[in-house]
Amino acid sequence: MRAKLLFAVSAAAFLGACANMDIPGVRGMADEGSAFDAALHQGYSDLAQAEYEEADWVDARYFTNRAKMAAMGQDTGPQPLADRDLPENGLSEISVARADMMAAFDAGGRDKSPQAAGRTQVGFDCWMQELEENIQQEDIDNCRAAFYQALAIVQADIAPAESMAKAAPMMMPEPMNIYFAFDSAVLGDKAMPVIDGIVEAYEKYDPKMISLTAYADRAGDAMYNDMLAKSRVDAVVKALRDHGISPSRLAISISGEANVPVPTADGVAEQGNRVVTVKFEDGM
Repeated sequence: MRAKLLFAVSAAAFLGACANMDIPGVRGMADEGSAFDAALHQGYSDLAQAEYEEADWVDARYFTNRAKMAAMGQDTGPQPLADRDLPENGLSEISVARADMMAAFDAGGRDKSPQAAGRTQVGFDCWMQELEENIQQEDIDNCRAAFYQALAIVQADIAPAESMAKAAPMMMPEPMNIYFAFDSAVLGDKAMPVIDGIVEAYEKYDPKMISLTAYADRAGDAMYNDMLAKSRVDAVVKALRDHGISPSRLAISISGEANVPVPTADGVAEQGNRVVTVKFEDGM
């Protein structure tokens, strides 16, 4: 009886969580606001779908409602830091990041660079949500990288032309990470937005070189892991070449299970080490 009651309560909670979560319907709403609002509408719809697929009903519903408000031209701005229970070790960086974003928005970023500004706000809210969970480093890194990459575009678009002429060479974007499943070199769904971000940064910043370093976790044979890391970076290189990036701009190194980003004992399967790191170099 108790088990049935618990099941009924869980089912009711599930149905309640799914209420007001017509993600396709919200995605299909006509945009009534600005171009910035339209970018938020799309971005928040994507976030809602991603959280729904991970069975995070609370955040799926939250981002669905944000998408709906954006479509109606009634966005309320990036989520306040106090709304999330953020870990101490990430609070300082994300606080500065939010201040930089708001400064760019206040300087006209929403109007001068609406698409990038929309991606900036969505990336920030995504970063906050993943940082609060603090269980999927891949997702934290992806949201963080998307935020910084989009913010850099907004900041460049709002800078006065005369200031840009006198300024030092444009800073390169933050490094980006492309993660892989265990014992796999296949680019998954989460990898493709990162590939798109790399291509956009390449077109925007014209780096002299893009450095790619391939890793594998320390589970399994070291020689096999070297080959697996090479297969991973080969997959990334192919995707970048397919998007028009010249192979002469790509510098490749294979680290395998050596000097991995997340230090572990031998034999440990660690998601953070199944990765290709991508850094942009200005050649100076």
